[in-house]
Amino acid sequence: MYVLPAEYPRDPFAAFAFLKTRPALSNEDLKVIALIEAYGELFYDILARGVTHEEARALLARNAAEERGHAHRLLKALKLRGAPAFELPPIEENPFFSLAPAEIPLSEELYGLLEQGEVEGDLQYQAWADAEPNPDIAQLLRLNGAEEARHCERVRQVKALLHAAQ
Repeated sequence: MYVLPAEYPRDPFAAFAFLKTRPALSNEDLKVIALIEAYGELFYDILARGVTHEEARALLARNAAEERGHAHRLLKALKLRGAPAFELPPIEENPFFSLAPAEIPLSEELYGLLEQGEVEGDLQYQAWADAEPNPDIAQLLRLNGAEEARHCERVRQVKALLHAAQ
């Protein structure tokens, strides 16, 4: 199991908030963000399991898959920096896994939090990309950010689909 360094919060949302204070990312930061993104995959998977509307479930599952892709881009960034090999642990060994609820009911409040979090994720990835001297790594960060913005749009679509189905 990967053990988070002492200065990082143990909650994935608090850890991301902590990382937002970093003007540029260290290798350790990239590892932690990769673990947060892997947790994001689990989070969206849990949301998708709780939705019976097929199209809405597919949108949430797409977000989940892209969260995993974000984690893999961060691993690629580490390789581009020449950092020692780092692999994502199985989800059960991700230090954020223990905080994952068994189910997550969608609510107006959660829609708002998801939308806000994805927009902030995009903005933060763009800021980190601006601070990254390696243009290949900056491009990976920008791609993650652009997909975070699409996640927000998908959350809005899910909200509309589920409201229309009521």
